[in-house]
Amino acid sequence: MESAARLFHRQGYSATGAREIATAANVPPGSFTNHFRSKETLAVAALDSYFTRLSEMMRFTLDDPTRPPIERLFAYFDLIGGRLHSAAWAQGCLIPDLATETSAYGDTLRSRLADIMHLQSAAFERVLGDLAGDADAADLAAFIVAAWHGTLLRMKVERSSEAIDRFRRVLRSLVAARAAGADAR
Repeated sequence: MESAARLFHRQGYSATGAREIATAANVPPGSFTNHFRSKETLAVAALDSYFTRLSEMMRFTLDDPTRPPIERLFAYFDLIGGRLHSAAWAQGCLIPDLATETSAYGDTLRSRLADIMHLQSAAFERVLGDLAGDADAADLAAFIVAAWHGTLLRMKVERSSEAIDRFRRVLRSLVAARAAGADAR
């Protein structure tokens, strides 16, 4: 799964073959079919493993009760940003990477990606609800997830922090406006 995730990150889902994954994992090619029915099944398993690690980072930052909501939100993006910087802006997030290719493939991977994006949105919605507590937290959370995924794709293309810096500036403005609106009520 780890070898598959690395290869999907580096060269994409469609450009990665089962034999190549087996070679990268130092296992016989036949081992692939002993454990996974298809490359899509392996991609879902690799995605689940990846999301487990990402969920830990989300819990560590977004669910930290010792920080105010705005600090929790930016702590998450700071943590991820540090990892992206250490990868020289060349490796983003497996979720949008796979999402860009799913329309041509089976519903299993697409469905799992949709579930994961919903879980990401729910985590941001909790923080935004703590910040202002109104009904549009779900829409803003889904927007943040979509904007973040797009930011990560652009970062990979540009190989710089510029897209992330822009995302942070715009997010800070959105969150500040949201907090100010909540204070005015």
